[in-house]
Parts: sequence; structure tokens; C-alpha cells
Amino acid sequence: MIHLAVFLCACASLLAPVASQDIFNNRESFSQSLTLARKIHTDVHALLSKYKEVHIGSKSFEDYSLLMSSLPTVNLKYTSWLEMEDSERLLVNFKDLHIFWIHVDAKRIYELESVPRSQLAQNMQEVLLDIRDLQYQMKHQLESLETPAPETLSQSVPDALLNPQNEWLSKLQGYIILRDLERYLGKVVRDFTLLRTKYQQ
Repeated sequence: MIHLAVFLCACASLLAPVASQDIFNNRESFSQSLTLARKIHTDVHALLSKYKEVHIGSKSFEDYSLLMSSLPTVNLKYTSWLEMEDSERLLVNFKDLHIFWIHVDAKRIYELESVPRSQLAQNMQEVLLDIRDLQYQMKHQLESLETPAPETLSQSVPDALLNPQNEWLSKLQGYIILRDLERYLGKVVRDFTLLRTKYQQ
């Protein structure tokens, strides 16, 4: 995790000169993406809390020993984060959010099969739509940085997600997915905070 004070220092150290035309093109875009990323982060936090209450039995349940190898890594070394180029930050987030999208959508479908007209499934759908909107913004940002986004990304769903061994395992999978998505969105928010600050100079 990147502590706030260290993060703010990093913002200052990474503010290299940027062409005025690039600033004009990206300033508002990065600000809008930051606002949307914060919204998704807040919504996923609320969704995770509700999911744990409904399916795990306690809003306070936490178990970070539970992992899914098919999900993107949440922890990023500070030195690695510091050395990333603007386009690399966007590209990594674009690809990783797509993987999270597939996992959340699989759980949304599973939820609907178990509980038709599920409110949790509706909340998942709203998060998925916002993630798609954020990816759309990121695609145009990558193009402005002369780094095109991938035209096609894998749509495959991991077998373990499609065929959980039992109902309890399926519920734990949903918890892991939403937990890691919430944590990953924290990194996305930091990235857009940095980018907005950089292109406002």
C-alpha cells in the first residue's frame, strides 16, 4: 500500500513538463475519470458490505488469506508504481479492469440464477456499466498518448468460477472478487489523481 504522504511526494516528483496541447486534451478527461473512479470505488465498497451481510453473514467478515489466481494482483511495489509511464498506467488498468468485469459479470449471472430480481445483481450491473464507461474514457486517453488500447481482450471465464465445488465456495468467490476489486480501484484512483495533477501543471 502506498501511504498518502509518500504518494503526494511521488506526485510532485513525477510532474515532468507536458506539452500545452496535451494538457488541453487531457486535463478535463483525467478529472472526469477520477470522479468516476471514485464513484465506482464507493459503490463497490457498499456492494461488498451488502454482499458480506447477505452471503457471508457478517459485514465485518475479512479473510485476506483467501485468493483467486485468475484475478489481477492488487499489491504493487512502490518503486514499480513510481517508474510507470502515463500510458502504461492506463493500459494496465484498462486490461485489469476488463478481467474484474468478467468475474463480476459471472457472479451477477450466478446471483440471478439463484435469486431472480436480486438487488445485489442489480448493484453489480450498475458497477459493470460504470466500469465500461471508465474503460471507454481510458481508451480515448490512451489514443491521445499515442498508445492504442487493445481491440480485443479475452472473454473467457475461469472454470473454477463457472463450476464452483459447492455453494459456500461460490459465495467466497464473490467476496474475493469484490474485495480485490475495491482494493484495485484504490490504485486506479491514485493513478488518476496523479495524472490529473500532472496535466494541470
